[in-house]
Amino acid sequence: MVVAPIAALALSIGTPQPTQAFPPFKDKEGKACIYCHNKPTGGARNYRGMYYKAHNLTFAEFDDAAEAKKAGVAVAEDPSPNVKPKTWTAPKAGTNPEEKKMTTAEARKKAADAEKAYNAKKTDAALKKAYATALSNLGHTIMLDESITPSNRYPEALKQLRAALKLDPTNKQAKEDVKQIEDAYKSMGRPIPPKK
Repeated sequence: MVVAPIAALALSIGTPQPTQAFPPFKDKEGKACIYCHNKPTGGARNYRGMYYKAHNLTFAEFDDAAEAKKAGVAVAEDPSPNVKPKTWTAPKAGTNPEEKKMTTAEARKKAADAEKAYNAKKTDAALKKAYATALSNLGHTIMLDESITPSNRYPEALKQLRAALKLDPTNKQAKEDVKQIEDAYKSMGRPIPPKK
């Protein structure tokens, strides 16, 4: 399972907030501010800071080299390279998120195909489950799609994920993603988009 880079999206919805190093995070992780920021005193986040923000303030399954590559930059300076962040856990063995990443357009097509198959035979439990999985994958993909503005991305992802859970309440990925998005809204003191 690819961990959704969202957990604490810190949902830049609305007016952008200035980014500053927050000493409790420095203390929590045992790393200098420069580990997550472009300057030793804080400021704009680097790829590590963006990962941390998107993963509910944790470095679980963080791969420094892979994240730098995804961001299209060199691995950032680390004044204490032999000390991992306290919340760090190794990426799961045998998983490469890049290989499994689906574009939003591909996910939309798969969801449309699954919907068509399900609508043709609504009594088929396997087709229903496949449609729920396709909706869950679509919601997950939208949630990660940085080409969509946050104010559109997260409500649309929630809509697809909730639709998946309506079809299949046991869908683990949809449950996890809904929780991550809702927790991020709560942590920012913003209202969670209502169910429609």
